[in-house]
Amino acid sequence: MTFSIPRLPIDENQEDHNASTIALKASFPKSASEPGPSTVPTSKIGRRQFTEGVEDPWEFNAWDNVHWDEEQQRFADETVLKQASCPVPDNLQEKFNETPSSFWNTFYKTRKDTFFKDRAWLRNEFPILAESVKVDSGKVKIAEIGCGPGNTTYPILSVNENPELMLYALDYSDKAIEILKENPAYDQRNCVGEVWDLSSIKLPESIKPGTLDIAILIFCFSALHPKEWTQAIQNIFTMLKPGGKVLFRDYARFDLTQLRMKGSRYMQDNLYIRGDGTRVYFFEKDELVKIFCDQNFILENVTLDRRLLLNRARKLKMYRMWLQGEFCKPLA
Repeated sequence: MTFSIPRLPIDENQEDHNASTIALKASFPKSASEPGPSTVPTSKIGRRQFTEGVEDPWEFNAWDNVHWDEEQQRFADETVLKQASCPVPDNLQEKFNETPSSFWNTFYKTRKDTFFKDRAWLRNEFPILAESVKVDSGKVKIAEIGCGPGNTTYPILSVNENPELMLYALDYSDKAIEILKENPAYDQRNCVGEVWDLSSIKLPESIKPGTLDIAILIFCFSALHPKEWTQAIQNIFTMLKPGGKVLFRDYARFDLTQLRMKGSRYMQDNLYIRGDGTRVYFFEKDELVKIFCDQNFILENVTLDRRLLLNRARKLKMYRMWLQGEFCKPLA
């Protein structure tokens, strides 16, 4: 079942949010206000700082830790207020929240495994993954939650030398799991694909409580409604061993994709519906920490990845924001 979002009448300036003027074509900031490379030695976050000594910003296609000026921040605040003035009607919000997996099924039927890029970069950002695939690492159980067609699963398996690694690929879209299993690299000896809703009151059939070493949440948690967060985190906590880790990366508040949302996409603060009916939430750093720590997780690190991406051919500036971090289940 599908539903369309009516395009409610709003003024022209609100419809485009002036995104091409401020968010995309804004002047270069003077410098990064806080040099903040990740504490992970292999991480790429924060390695190319935009500082006062930069002569030609267009020399590279990306800069790290780029902060906005007052005008850009004011624009972002005003944009979100305008979005909130034209929300998705309540009756449609109910429809979108009833069966969110159906919209992801439609998404994957259309795009199959071609939309998302494989995430080989994860081993640099989360060294525990690189350790897990080594030949002498012993028994390791990893779950990729919100696996889609396997854009994290298969890059991990492609470099795996550990005969005792088992990877569980979980998604609430049965179409995504179908595509995952059609991949020639799918091998049940080291990978199990299963349809499972992270916010369900039941655990996956393939995973027993207290058996996981690592849970991977990459652009997955943002697809949930806030009312589903508590159950989702409790499920992850239950599946992990004491000392088990959550590896997280997702959208942050004021990311370009949030500021470019058109009229009638706003559901509630930081929660939107895309044109294809899939939900997306944009997290604040303190909020994310509270979500996990309220359910007894220990914060290991969270980094706000503020990146300026440059389209040198079109002379466009795109400000992206993501949150990346690790949380740990206590040993006792």
